[in-house]
Amino acid sequence: MSNRLTRITTGQGDKGMTRLANQQHLKKSHPRIEAIGTVDELNAALGLLVASIKKPQHEAIVSAIRNIQNQLFSLGGELASPPQEMLKQSDVVQLEAWVKTWNQKLPPLKEFVIPGACIASAHAHFARCVARRAERRLVALAENKTVTELSIVYLNRLSDLLFIISRMIARTNNDTEAQWQR
Repeated sequence: MSNRLTRITTGQGDKGMTRLANQQHLKKSHPRIEAIGTVDELNAALGLLVASIKKPQHEAIVSAIRNIQNQLFSLGGELASPPQEMLKQSDVVQLEAWVKTWNQKLPPLKEFVIPGACIASAHAHFARCVARRAERRLVALAENKTVTELSIVYLNRLSDLLFIISRMIARTNNDTEAQWQR
């Protein structure tokens, strides 16, 4: 593999413009760049989550998140070089399988969960919020530009999974989760 990122500072962005992988130049305020940046932020939030997980019983979660982080780079690639499609239906199916398997291990909720049971759980909640924002950015971009429907579905399922992960981690550290008191 060649060295793809040998020159980090190019000065090309100093005037508020950036270049997509397909060589198209866009303003940094363009909705496509906003979507790419939010997906990148989501990947960083997942990195914080992985770094905060200390329990060995969460190996499956860490492995899943590492897989998701790679898929988010694929999603970023799709956004940076339209109309390329890099995510696959099997990626969504995998998220749905984790949702189903892990949610079955949790008790039903009676109220909204208040984030903050522990650091790792709070990071999962934060990543969930960033995933939802990334989804909103893609939906907005899809109104006028090329975005795959699958990428929007992927982010929607990912936010569901992150909610379940936050609950799993919280329950490992506590017997109960703080819930909204009406």
